[in-house]
Amino acid sequence: MVSTIILIIEYPDPTLSEGDIRVSPVSRPFVVTSIVLVFIGSTIGSVWMMYLLGADVAFARAIFPLHKVFQVEGFLTLIVMGVGYMIIPRFRNIQLHSIKLAYLSFLLVTFSIATSIASVVSSSDLSELSLVARTLGILIFAAMTLWMIRIHPRLLRLADYFIALAVLTLLAINVMHLFGYARSGNSLSEVQALLLFPVLMIFGVKYKTMPSFIGFIRPRKSLSRISFGLAAASTVLVLASAITDNALLAVIFNAVFLACIATFAGAIYTFGGFDNSEILSLIQGEKRARYMYTIRYSRIAFLFLFAGTTVALAFNVSNSFILYDLAIHYTTIGFIGTTIALYLPLMLPPITGKMVHFTRFNHLPILLVITALGIRTVGDYVIMRYPASDGASFALMSTGWLVVAALSLFVVMVHRSMKGEEISPKSGDKT
Repeated sequence: MVSTIILIIEYPDPTLSEGDIRVSPVSRPFVVTSIVLVFIGSTIGSVWMMYLLGADVAFARAIFPLHKVFQVEGFLTLIVMGVGYMIIPRFRNIQLHSIKLAYLSFLLVTFSIATSIASVVSSSDLSELSLVARTLGILIFAAMTLWMIRIHPRLLRLADYFIALAVLTLLAINVMHLFGYARSGNSLSEVQALLLFPVLMIFGVKYKTMPSFIGFIRPRKSLSRISFGLAAASTVLVLASAITDNALLAVIFNAVFLACIATFAGAIYTFGGFDNSEILSLIQGEKRARYMYTIRYSRIAFLFLFAGTTVALAFNVSNSFILYDLAIHYTTIGFIGTTIALYLPLMLPPITGKMVHFTRFNHLPILLVITALGIRTVGDYVIMRYPASDGASFALMSTGWLVVAALSLFVVMVHRSMKGEEISPKSGDKT
């Protein structure tokens, strides 16, 4: 036990090799661009919510399709690609095989975003060009990722299976769109298919890193294998549901995915099941702040994922728009957003070249997110029961802006928490 505690004190950040804090500039344009896009996408979503509830912002109807472009095609895709290019080589202590191909994939995806925007704001239909460019960019990312994970890591190989499944899911969705599938199926299933790839990528990263975060406690093997099997089944079910518009498949998918979430959370001890009292008694200051930040935010994120999938299951039975709205936002803002808020400060040092002080963090951004989702839940319920309620309408209008405020505060908080000294770059990536 003592040796384990020494390890977590000395090497608390599993995104870096022991003693290795090389800067990874290739991830920087992905992360910076994704942050810009999420601000724009969140603002568009906030304006759309105001329009939907009766505000005189008629232009919102024309720009609403951009919400998905900025949030899913832009932010989620680029942040996952950027993190993947940085963290997967570090899991193996190897270099990225080709920085030029990584930049090419970035250019192709950003070009696809630009053409999607042009299609919405102009009369030109550039959707096919956008899909081709996006698919090619993702194909490069998938090929490089699968090439890297063929190398066996020293520990926790199952993490690679989740990552590979996430990458293949992303590629499959784009190939389906390219050939005209999944455009007229169950709308929630289509959205859930798009959101499944970041969720599975998060599972892969968490499976690899949480043992280090909580005290080098290995995941439970049986539950881990069951959770991956359920994840693979969930992927097949959600893609089939998106293509066929089969309501029964959608119900089965959400039920299976709920079991997947539960077994995965149990496998990595998200909600406890281990004794960390000795660790907590020995770590103080920065290390304790990082430890508690990780534990708390992981639990909050998984609670939102449970809630989002449960609400999605209810939507498949009742077909209520309010349940549709909550299912998407519990998953995107609650789970994916909170998890990114958890991991981004841990991964910024090798991206920016500066360390981050967790002792300078405050919880206001997450409190704003929880408040926004709480108001959204109550407001949706009141609107469903009393459609003419002005109070609920105004409350719902505020939720998007609370999320925008949370994003702004998070960026400011991270920026102010960075140490002034630069990390000295070591050997770079191959070209």
